[in-house]
Amino acid sequence: MKHVRLGVFVATAALVTAAAVAVSGQIELAVITGTVVDDAGESLEGVTVRIRDVERGREIVIVSGGNGRFYRRGLRAVEYDIAVELDGYQPVYDKVRLNAGTDRRLSFTLARSAPDGAAEFSQGVEAFNRNDYQAAAEAFEASVEKAPDLPEVRVNLALAYRRLSRVADAVTQLENAASLAPGQASVLFQLGGAYVEMNELDKAAAALEKGLAAQPDLTDTLAYEATATLGAVYFAQGRTDEAIARFERALAERPEATTAKLGLGKALFSRGDHERALVVFREVITMAPDTPEAAEAGAFVEELEKTTQGGA
Repeated sequence: MKHVRLGVFVATAALVTAAAVAVSGQIELAVITGTVVDDAGESLEGVTVRIRDVERGREIVIVSGGNGRFYRRGLRAVEYDIAVELDGYQPVYDKVRLNAGTDRRLSFTLARSAPDGAAEFSQGVEAFNRNDYQAAAEAFEASVEKAPDLPEVRVNLALAYRRLSRVADAVTQLENAASLAPGQASVLFQLGGAYVEMNELDKAAAALEKGLAAQPDLTDTLAYEATATLGAVYFAQGRTDEAIARFERALAERPEATTAKLGLGKALFSRGDHERALVVFREVITMAPDTPEAAEAGAFVEELEKTTQGGA
């Protein structure tokens, strides 16, 4: 059987702390930017990137340029369905939530269609896109039977399982995918995120560390989010200094990332560095007002101010 890649959903690694959610009625705007490459890493021009406002149903079409890059500004800070399509390639579908006043960077990999399991794979993609995750899982399971040696098929099956809250089954598929593609960072990042969902923090840390060793460049979206996730895992393990180092590294790449900044504030607070923690929490509130992160940071600020006043 010819080994042909079927294509991979490029999904962000799961975070211990959820991403910021825009408040209903948010009028501030966001930016989406990213790249599309083929499975050999070459830039793809003329790729259609469709982003549909889930709330209003409005669709915006962007086309990638010669360097595979796409860009759109002035977007509402809400959740979007994304379809990345190019003739001759397997489409990629995903969801993304944009945050007001920030750039959301995405990267997608498109692979050419394959004969073995391709029909079932396409059915799975279509079912996944219409949020029928049970049908998607069944189609991807059929695709795995026909193409058991392709890690990408198992990754997509794992994504469907995770949407069905079948996290243990997702982990099994991702572990198999990691065995089929040793050292493939994107698979390890997905596996680390699934371990987080199962509260298997030691395994999560190991998978994320291995993935980051293979892909340390934080300009890559998955590597960046894996770094922030690893910081949260370290914090949950009580490895406070290591957590701080990871959050600081993530913020060096994206200073506007309120999730990583909130994590840094918590870690500093836990270490007893209250003065610096207070500064960080106030930055979160200023950068992302009216968000869950700001509300959580505000609670810490209130507590720290009480402590300061009580000690005065």
